[in-house]
Amino acid sequence: MGLFRPAPYGVDLGGGSLKVVRLKGKRVATAALIDIPEEIREVETRTISILHDFLKGIGASGKQAVVQLPGGQAFIRTVNFPPMPRGELNEAVTWEVKRQSPYPPEDTIYDYVAVQTEEGLAVTFASAERKAVLRHIFPFKEAGVDVIAIDISPLCLLRALKPKSPGNVMLLDIGAVSTEINIAKGGILRLSRTVDMGGDYIKRYFLSAGASPADAEKQVREGGEEELKAPLDEFLREITRSMDYYTANFKEKTFAEVILTGGVSINPAVKNYFTRALGIPLGAPNPFEGQEMADETMRGLGPRFSVALGLAMRAG
Repeated sequence: MGLFRPAPYGVDLGGGSLKVVRLKGKRVATAALIDIPEEIREVETRTISILHDFLKGIGASGKQAVVQLPGGQAFIRTVNFPPMPRGELNEAVTWEVKRQSPYPPEDTIYDYVAVQTEEGLAVTFASAERKAVLRHIFPFKEAGVDVIAIDISPLCLLRALKPKSPGNVMLLDIGAVSTEINIAKGGILRLSRTVDMGGDYIKRYFLSAGASPADAEKQVREGGEEELKAPLDEFLREITRSMDYYTANFKEKTFAEVILTGGVSINPAVKNYFTRALGIPLGAPNPFEGQEMADETMRGLGPRFSVALGLAMRAG
């Protein structure tokens, strides 16, 4: 008999919170999160302490985990190749990474996924500086996490949210400090862009208008379309800029759908505002929909777990 090895945890340390998911078959055995106050985020020792204590509290300390590298910290491209054996594909991707990646070859870490298409192979590769990757996983290792793999957040979102349209789909992940704008077609990532604004940007807007910290936070979670219009218009400019760039460079004309996720998307006013402003079908799916949950109280927070769930699915 072989030894039973529990599925690794998917651990998403974002700008404003830590999310952890572990799957047991088709059941979400663990779904836990903790918010990280803004004043703590820049103090690495305190972040490590929170990471260690939280993981220990949910029984994940010392266990195997897959962690995410934010899209903004990686160079991501999708390249089309004709059908070829795996060995030749490895060589072709290595050459392409050296040709396109902005980092010195000797300092570059990369990996790729290949998807069979009618034309051949669509290969999405991600490269990053070795020192940046080591710096990113340092807190996990210091906290006692056994990091067995690193994945990029755009692929985690595709895995967890499963866009069904064969057309152009935007996955809009609005986190605490940044927003990822990812565009895929037929399940293949074609463009990934990170914008330095998220829920904290909306919060600062209300703080500058005289709101208390508690009221500013409440506006992010519960504010209506009229109250949120001004800060959301700034997001809208970046979204339309990305769409214009994509349609011009990829010779595309229309978008089939926008998928909204991340903590900010829990407020229905955000979805409603973007739906009307963009004039494109927009969904804010719960990635836990249809799954058994060990802790049902976490189901309503599903959009905050999209990346962590994608990591856990990658681990399995």
